[in-house]
Amino acid sequence: MQEYTLSRDHGVDLGVMNLSSGNVFKERKEVKISGELALRLVSSRFYVKKGSKASDVLRDFQRHPFVPAVGVVDEEERVVGVLVREKFLGFMTQPFLQDVYYHRSVESLVQKASVYFYQTHIYSLAEELSHVLDTREESFFVLRDEKDRFMGIFSTTDLLIYLSKIMQKDIRSAHEVQQNLVPAEHIYSRPMFHLFGASQAAKEVGGDFYAWKEMEKGVVFTLCDVSGKGPSASLITTSLSGMFQAFDFSHKPMQEFLFLLNRYLFSAFHGEKYLTGIFGIFREDTGVCMLWDMGHGHVFLKRKGMLTKPQLLDDNVPLGLFESLTGKHHRIQLHDGDMLVVFSDGLVEQKNTAGEFYGEKRLYRIVKGTTNPRLMKDALWADVKNFRGKYPQSDDISFLLLQYHPQGE
Repeated sequence: MQEYTLSRDHGVDLGVMNLSSGNVFKERKEVKISGELALRLVSSRFYVKKGSKASDVLRDFQRHPFVPAVGVVDEEERVVGVLVREKFLGFMTQPFLQDVYYHRSVESLVQKASVYFYQTHIYSLAEELSHVLDTREESFFVLRDEKDRFMGIFSTTDLLIYLSKIMQKDIRSAHEVQQNLVPAEHIYSRPMFHLFGASQAAKEVGGDFYAWKEMEKGVVFTLCDVSGKGPSASLITTSLSGMFQAFDFSHKPMQEFLFLLNRYLFSAFHGEKYLTGIFGIFREDTGVCMLWDMGHGHVFLKRKGMLTKPQLLDDNVPLGLFESLTGKHHRIQLHDGDMLVVFSDGLVEQKNTAGEFYGEKRLYRIVKGTTNPRLMKDALWADVKNFRGKYPQSDDISFLLLQYHPQGE
């Protein structure tokens, strides 16, 4: 005998109701499973025999306001169809129809439903039922066991809720991975310089990427912005991170890396996905910084409190956009106290509720105000948030600082 506690919120007095003899609802025992199988979707394990009286089924539906549907089975408990709560109650509460069907069996009121094996993978179900999900109408489906016996009922709502939970779980996992690849804040210090990077994704995962690798007497660094945002862009940043960390910049030129990356992106996405970026090699013994601007352009130099934009080469196209690539570089001589600032366009192109862009002038004001990278980051994040107000963050935001101090900090 099964017991159920019912709430007053559903119009039933609080108390314990017994499924004693005379009730026609029966419940299939719960089966433990592992994996993303269809049985996880079940929202009702109740069923009735096809010979049950409609009046008895009506009373049991009224006793159990939480049951959305019940299965209808034959004497061997093989699936005949379903009774959907709302449709059944709507039918049986019409005076004329109630008089006709009240003492009849429910067999004449059964609604046909598609039947699936209870161990079917949820992703396979989602693919097969995609046309039903697109209609936004709630439909009910029945699960069976190896002997075609009733196992439970699930609806399109149950499937959508479960898929949403899976997606949110996957996004959280992807967010954790990307946080390792593109941390919200990271600093790298050497006696004569240090690098500071920061990033803030518009969604859980994004398409901005910054990184650096130590080299003899220097460092190689990059800041990139993948076209688009969200999971598709984050997949490219993951590939970019792996290629950047695996490439031997100490013995191979930057141009070779750029050619390999461009070839990979173009062959994989045929120009539909691409990235802009700044790639640099800095030598601390000379202060020379070689920059490859691949269609990015968001760089400026802070020197003695003044901000200037280096005249970078503008004939380098984004990576992955075309099959061929030039890969030319620009040389900048850094002096003691200089700061090189690289940022993504999500920063200056952030809008507010009035449709105005954040712009470079506001960024310049923040950068000119301090040489402390963490203070700069905190001030910048706060200023962007204050500027956009209720307007959402429209794109990923990242920046990278290279501070040169050969005479000591």
